[in-house]
Parts: sequence; C-alpha cells; structure tokens
Amino acid sequence: MKQFVFTLQSLYDMQDGIEKQVKMQMSAVEAELARQLQEMERISASFDRTKSEYCSAVAGGIQAVRIRNYGFFFERLRGAMLLQQNRISQLEKEKEKCLQKLIRVRKEKMLLDKLREEQYGEYLENMKKQQAKLMDDFVSYKNKESVIRAENRQSD
Repeated sequence: MKQFVFTLQSLYDMQDGIEKQVKMQMSAVEAELARQLQEMERISASFDRTKSEYCSAVAGGIQAVRIRNYGFFFERLRGAMLLQQNRISQLEKEKEKCLQKLIRVRKEKMLLDKLREEQYGEYLENMKKQQAKLMDDFVSYKNKESVIRAENRQSD
C-alpha cells in the first residue's frame, strides 16, 4: 500500500522553522523591553527621589549654586528619560512587527494544514477505489475460475 506523502511538506517545515525563529526573536525583544522598562523605572525613581530631596532643601533654604546644579541634574534626567522612552517605543514597534510576522506565518501554516487534510482525504478516497477494484478483480477472477472448472467438468 502506497504511503501518504504531503506534497507541500517542505514548505510546511520551512514555515515551522520560521515560526520558531520569530518566536525566539520575539522573546529576545520582550526580554530587552523588560530590561529597558526596568531601567526607566530606575531613572524615574531616581528623579522622584532627587525631586523630594530638592523640595526638602528648598524648604530649609538653599544656595543658588545648588539650585542651578539641581536644575542641570533634572535636565539630564529628563534627557535620559526621553532617550529611554524612545528605546522602549522602538522595542515595542519591533515586538509588534514580530507579532504580525508570527500571525502571518501561523495563518500560512493553517492553510497548509487544510491542504494536507484535503490531500489526505483524496489519498483515502483513492485507496478505497483501489481496494474496491482489487476486490472486483478478485471476485471476477474467482468467477472466471469457477466457470472454467465447470466447463472442464462438462468436457470430461
């Protein structure tokens, strides 16, 4: 009996490999995104802590030079926060691209699965036809054989 072979198996295997690759890429992006979010939280906490320190210092009286230094520090922190936010936005866009690619690959795999099912159905139908033909051939052979035996008996 002939074994079923999906004609697009190599394409399916390739899509499966792409899916695994995209999943790995997406997990790497997610890990980097988590790291960058953690860094943003650290910068934000530093900003809040320094802001509280600044407010306490201003309430107690502070020199103008220190106020200027705090101003420079806050500007640098805001710049770092803006840069960090840009990194986070870029990683989120990259993650979205990976997600879209993963969705596309999975749709293609689902389509290939449907094609495999159709081909398998055709394969089963052909096998049934072949078996029916073999049975018919076998039955007709038996009938011919019994007719020949009967003719041989009559001629004897």
